[in-house]
Amino acid sequence: MMSVPRRDFLVCINTSAGDQADLELEHWIRRRIPKQQLLGLQRLKPKSGLVSQLQQQVERCTETGAILVVAGGDGTLSAALRVLAGTEVTLGVIPCGTFNYFVRDRGIPVDSEAAIDVLLHGQARTFSLASINGIPFCVSASLGVYPRIIAAREQVSALTGRNRLVSLLSGIWVFLTRARGRRLYLEHDGEQRVETAPMLLASVSPSQLENFALTEVEGIRRGQMLVFVMQSDAPKALWRYLWASLRGELKRLEQLDYFLTEWLQVSTRRRRVTVAIDGELHRCRSPLVLETRREAYRCLVPARTSHAGGPQCE
Repeated sequence: MMSVPRRDFLVCINTSAGDQADLELEHWIRRRIPKQQLLGLQRLKPKSGLVSQLQQQVERCTETGAILVVAGGDGTLSAALRVLAGTEVTLGVIPCGTFNYFVRDRGIPVDSEAAIDVLLHGQARTFSLASINGIPFCVSASLGVYPRIIAAREQVSALTGRNRLVSLLSGIWVFLTRARGRRLYLEHDGEQRVETAPMLLASVSPSQLENFALTEVEGIRRGQMLVFVMQSDAPKALWRYLWASLRGELKRLEQLDYFLTEWLQVSTRRRRVTVAIDGELHRCRSPLVLETRREAYRCLVPARTSHAGGPQCE
């Protein structure tokens, strides 16, 4: 195996599993990464603004040449990419989220210890990055009923804790009772049209869509977005959407449009729209511009990941 030049690391931890889990993760990091290569280890404070905290760490990495290591979920990684994209700083990841689509798309192990091994011995690759009104997303961005589902999930979690079954049932209830068509003006690839849609979702994660057997997922691997537009809010249609999603049969739905693109503009009658970006809610100004940018950032991945599913640039 070829020797890897010395790497220095600045590590930021943002987990939701509690102090004990953080301490155990810190123990593994300090045990595996040589002391002279670990320039700093910081616990992020979610209520203090992740972006500003990560911006400080990116600036330190720029000064020292260190790799920024983010231990967290997809939402934390989106915040990191917001300040890291377009810089010379390389991203390293230790997955600590619920779904961990970002690492799964790039062939990075979900196991923390194996992910640390990638930091020490992996290779840096360049990836495309999707954004909506300048806010990056590494899994999906959506408007319509999905942000309402996220809001309901947060309310349920505040009352019952992180109970996935309760969150799932609350999401189904919101989907079936609060999905309402919204007039959307779409422009992409030289085409303009109007849709009355209860939801629009743009995905850049093959792992998120792996159960649906869609050949269009290959376009994501080439740096495009796969956009889904629900075209009916009739009760029977909503049940069909739900049933098809559970069975992985989206291709059979007649009232669902989906297409690949690198640029999409969505205009609404409202000046501001609530958008779910990688599971976090944002208020964005209309029109919404979704686009992908090639060679936007570098990330450490296992040395043999030519098959990795994330949007990448050779």
